[in-house]
Amino acid sequence: MSDIEALKSALAAWIDALDGGDIDRLVATCDPGVIVCNENQPTSIGVELLREKYASRMDSFAFKSAVEIEEIRLFGDFAIMITHFDVQMTNKDTGQLGGGRGRLIIGYRKNEHGEWKMALDVDNND
Repeated sequence: MSDIEALKSALAAWIDALDGGDIDRLVATCDPGVIVCNENQPTSIGVELLREKYASRMDSFAFKSAVEIEEIRLFGDFAIMITHFDVQMTNKDTGQLGGGRGRLIIGYRKNEHGEWKMALDVDNND
């Protein structure tokens, strides 16, 4: 599998884990030192903070995500993916709909096993 296809697969694994409500699978797609910079949220560093941030969201909401890849750039064992996202969230208790859409910049690092892991997540909502 080419690096580009492996990166697309890594993104698909994140989306499948989020939409499937599987926090362990979501965390497994990430580099241990992942940096998450979501709009209007404090920056978090590391998979444990990512777990804390997303576990409560996944407990409260069902997700349906779409991501369109605009460009992928490779820099050796690091890659940048420029995407556009559209995430719909449904409150599991009330059925209230929410979500967001915008631009998402994702950085991936290839680990010692040759696996691409999310190392950076920076979003800008529309």
